[in-house]
Amino acid sequence: MTLRLSVEDYERLAAALGGHEALRKASAGDIERAAHVGSKLAADIPRLLRGGDADEELRQAEERSVAILPFNSPAYPALLRRIPDAPLVLYVQGAIEPADAVALAVVGSRFPTHYGTTQAGRLASELAARGMTIVSGLAQGIDTAAHRAALDAGGRTLAVLGGGIAKLYPAENAALADEIVAHGAVVSDFPLHTKPRDFYFPKRNRIVSGLALGVLVVEAAFKSGALITADWALAQGREVFALPGRVTDKRSRGCHLLIKQGAKLVETSGDILEELGDVARALAPPRSKPQEEALPLAAEQLAVYKAIGDDPTHIDAIADASGLPAQQVASTLMLLELKRLVTQLPGKHFVRKADQPE
Repeated sequence: MTLRLSVEDYERLAAALGGHEALRKASAGDIERAAHVGSKLAADIPRLLRGGDADEELRQAEERSVAILPFNSPAYPALLRRIPDAPLVLYVQGAIEPADAVALAVVGSRFPTHYGTTQAGRLASELAARGMTIVSGLAQGIDTAAHRAALDAGGRTLAVLGGGIAKLYPAENAALADEIVAHGAVVSDFPLHTKPRDFYFPKRNRIVSGLALGVLVVEAAFKSGALITADWALAQGREVFALPGRVTDKRSRGCHLLIKQGAKLVETSGDILEELGDVARALAPPRSKPQEEALPLAAEQLAVYKAIGDDPTHIDAIADASGLPAQQVASTLMLLELKRLVTQLPGKHFVRKADQPE
């Protein structure tokens, strides 16, 4: 079983040993005598504080440009320091800036619908464009959509891992993590080479919520990590927001439960900013979208475009609704993709661009 030491325990040990520096240098014998703890616990504490081979850990951290921040460091995030069970040490690749205190966590399903992915991206993009940092967990699905949207909007984002930074998970998000490091930070409270484990992620989620002013849940089943993050947020005194979905979709039942329990129902980024009050008023004003010249559509293109419903629509259904031959529909859809009016999804399904007006 892994030893866990709270900030309060750390402070008591530091006081008994004569300060933080003395505690970091103390041997197991010093700790046993001064803190009056058992020999086994006294032997475990130095390993916990120094991560086994401290010199090697520090060398590898420097090699990877990872900062190791003790909780009493001036660079340690102030919001996170105030939560119960704050991490004693934070590993940071990239940079956490003072402005990142104005942050929203966006979490949700690893297997979202197109609706969930689109809405998570839309909300994260709008908030990031106004200067709000987006926090998430680098997982597939909603996390990835939120990070990606924040970066594409020219904003900042923080990714909190459920393992060590040297054991990045999921591996397919390595390129995304590199972008995040350049425009935010990848964060963990685990030593560099800690392999991710299922039971680490609930613990990780307290940091996701702890780095933010509130948590937005986008598509979550009744039993999901996103709801654990919402629970952490409530315990930390953070705001909880939820995006409603279809009543028949299991991925939205967790969101609906949160709304029933008092979470703020979110339709627009303005719903979030309204709840944050003074913080929102300090953000940059909304960016006005550049006025683009309307793209003229030929009659067959307009027919195909209008045949695409609110949900992903199969090419056969588009052909039926438009009344055009299948071959002509396929070529027209390709033109609409080139004009950035529609997007193709797996299985020959198509959707209208989220930002495209009706």
